[in-house]
Order: sequence, then structure tokens, then C-alpha cells
Amino acid sequence: MTGLSHDAIAAKVGTAFDVVPPGSEAVSLTLRSVDALNDSGRPGGSFRLEFVGPASTYLPQATYSFGEGGAEPVDIFIVPIAAEGDSLVYEAIFY
Repeated sequence: MTGLSHDAIAAKVGTAFDVVPPGSEAVSLTLRSVDALNDSGRPGGSFRLEFVGPASTYLPQATYSFGEGGAEPVDIFIVPIAAEGDSLVYEAIFY
């Protein structure tokens, strides 16, 4: 995704996104945190996103379309990084 910026996504912390895995029903992932990274020169800044979703639906490392409230979906590559109780945690890095 070329147009995603740190400031724009940071305003979305706490927002639930609908993620639709191929051949499955939508899964809700909530943006839990946005952490700035050292500047790489990337337009929009460098940052790390952390999403939380239900443990009942595992999403393998891949690019998924993230939709939110009728806005244009955004493709984001996520990696599962942890299990926390009844939740799974996913990470995306823009560098």
C-alpha cells in the first residue's frame, strides 16, 4: 500500500477492520497500536501496526484486504506473532 501514512493510521487505533480471507467469511481485526519506526525515507513515515483478532480464526502470513465502514479497502501484509488468551495478535510493518 503506497498511500498509507503513520498519521492517518494512528488516528484509527481502536478501529475494527473487516478482513476477508480467500474462501472464508470476514474476520474482525482491531487495530491495537501504531508504533513509529526509525525514518527510512518512506513517504508517510515508517511504522509498525499491531492488530488483534479472535483465536477461533487463524490467518496465516499473507496480504489481506482490510475494509472499514464503507471506505476503500486497503491491502496489508500481516504476520501472526502471538496468542493472548482467546485472541491472536498480528503485525504489519511499513518501512
